[in-house]
Amino acid sequence: MKKLFLAICFSLLAAGPLQAKVEEVLDIANVPQPQQNVPQSQETVHEITAEELSDYLAERIEKAVIQDADKLSTGAIYVEPSHETTALQEEQKKSTFQKIYDQAMERLNGNSDGEIRPDMQRFSFEKAGSREEQQKIWNQPDFPVINVLLPPDDRRIVVPAAEHIPYLQTDIEILPDGLVKFNETIVVVANREKLAKGLTKVLPGYVYSRDGKRQKLDYTLLKVTVNGQEIPYRLRAQGQQILLIPESDYRLEPGVYTYNFQYVNDQLLWNYGNFREFYWDVTGSSWNLVIGMAGAKIILPPGVTPLGQQVFTGYPGQLNSDNALIMQTAPSSWGYLARTPLFIGEGLHLILSLPEEAIMPPTLGKRLVTQFDRHGDLIISLLALAAIWSGFILSWRYIRANKGQLKISLHKNAVLLRYLAFERFDRVSLAAFLLELYRKNIIDIQQSDDTILLIKRTDNLHSLSPAERKAVEALFSGSDAVLNVNKSNLLKIRRAADILEKELYHKLQVYMLKLNSGYLFFSLGMLVIANLFIALLQVNTLMVWATATSCLALMAAGIISFNLRCSKLWAKILSKAGGTVVTLAAIIAMAAVISPLAAVLQLAALIVINHYTTAYANRNGLLREQITEAENLRRHLLQHKENILLGREIAAQQPNIVALNLCDEFITETPSGEYNKLKAVQSMLQKIK
Repeated sequence: MKKLFLAICFSLLAAGPLQAKVEEVLDIANVPQPQQNVPQSQETVHEITAEELSDYLAERIEKAVIQDADKLSTGAIYVEPSHETTALQEEQKKSTFQKIYDQAMERLNGNSDGEIRPDMQRFSFEKAGSREEQQKIWNQPDFPVINVLLPPDDRRIVVPAAEHIPYLQTDIEILPDGLVKFNETIVVVANREKLAKGLTKVLPGYVYSRDGKRQKLDYTLLKVTVNGQEIPYRLRAQGQQILLIPESDYRLEPGVYTYNFQYVNDQLLWNYGNFREFYWDVTGSSWNLVIGMAGAKIILPPGVTPLGQQVFTGYPGQLNSDNALIMQTAPSSWGYLARTPLFIGEGLHLILSLPEEAIMPPTLGKRLVTQFDRHGDLIISLLALAAIWSGFILSWRYIRANKGQLKISLHKNAVLLRYLAFERFDRVSLAAFLLELYRKNIIDIQQSDDTILLIKRTDNLHSLSPAERKAVEALFSGSDAVLNVNKSNLLKIRRAADILEKELYHKLQVYMLKLNSGYLFFSLGMLVIANLFIALLQVNTLMVWATATSCLALMAAGIISFNLRCSKLWAKILSKAGGTVVTLAAIIAMAAVISPLAAVLQLAALIVINHYTTAYANRNGLLREQITEAENLRRHLLQHKENILLGREIAAQQPNIVALNLCDEFITETPSGEYNKLKAVQSMLQKIK
């Protein structure tokens, strides 16, 4: 026991003094001696070697981390250090740990019995500082010890009065349906250093097969207690691991604490067809603390005997079975024990092979649930893409069948009417606008020989839109009430035309957005809801949903930037390059929280949305009905030409006649009256060519 006790002392970073509710033993000679005879059953050797296990664990161990307790929060019992302990630390000068330290470093840097895989050699375990730093720490004198009661029978042992884990025991029950229940008891000695804010349990996020395949693990947290008091904990994903952390902050004062973690896993057994295999790293190889005693017990279904089992201890790439033993504690129960303390980074690894019939075959419902749990993000993203694509295809067929669409009013003036009929804005559009002003009695159009005058009749422009009022103000700047249509005033005319053109495209964009709103809300809503369901399958629901939704918005912005229409080549290249970079960055960020293929499927859904939204904006899309109305109006004007030329109706229809290119059909040798301004407008078009 004395040798075991000294070995425990090796990884203690500081001799933390403790008092309060623990008994100090300052004389190491009083430490109880260990029992000499430990019953041990004959180990059943499986065909897996330590080197094969290293291969088996390579990917998972590469992702193992030392949990930094300072980044977490947890509060509890305050223990005032004794004066004797403090004095002992200050007075003792001679180090008794040098040899222990050197042996531990030799063990840490030593070679395994077999060849180490290259990927295991690449593994870089985060040690507690450099050799020199640890050397300085371990050049410390003897330090105090305390008595600790270990579960389950309150056995009293003597351990160093410094921060470490004197006892870790995991009871594992494998149920006939493949469910695995864990009941883990961990005794810790805390002194406000690494455990200042409590203990965090690190669980693997995936289990790996012998050939490197992996499957996601699904945990259900049942209960966490500290010294018998239930503490709210939660599961949180961190990279390839799952953390058990407290829900709220509390401070862990110096003292001895017994943690109990109870949780369930549903997908831990790997099915190799003719047998099932269970693997578990009891310690997790992730605590930056020495573990004095580590053990586990596996309870199998009644009547089940393992086909083979092994237990290994050690650092990554240095696993061996020399320092561990297996014992049968009951007909269907087996115990595993590390013979020596586990230093920082060492693990206790179990492998157990079970007959195929030991686990009931899953029902169809359970298989479906399992597949959904493993590939839920992929399935949901695929369903969202299918729903969006199907919705657009059905809507497009409905539109092409000319069965009508969402009725949203579109006020068609002469400028818009020309665009609908011929998809253009030109000088004829401006002439049609001037005839509308004439119809509204805002201006008068007078022609005398080769002179054409636009005369402003009123300042009351309330019947015009804001853009149309600006166009009028551009024509009649200041106090001018007469505009002579000639080359000297072409700049004013062009300014008015630019204002009208911008209003035309803005009006069309708003109209198309309104028409597309139903389709956009449906498709984008499907993606947002899909990400919500994906997030519900994850441990960090809120974080996953917020990240995925934000990345979705970035991808949409990237697609819009990529498809921008730019007149200049440099602007076009810049928009496409920027859109590509933003989209790729969003996919990479989304792939960090969900499956990369699921992220690609969501990008595909956005591309489908962009494609059909653009198609709807085309002339044969949602504008088709409006274009048909313009064509019908043109036919109506031609059919009723004689009636329109009579009286004042010509004044009402002149803007549409010009917009629809019907001037030649309506100009007669003898004008029908003073209201017919078609000839004057035709002459004006020649002047502003």
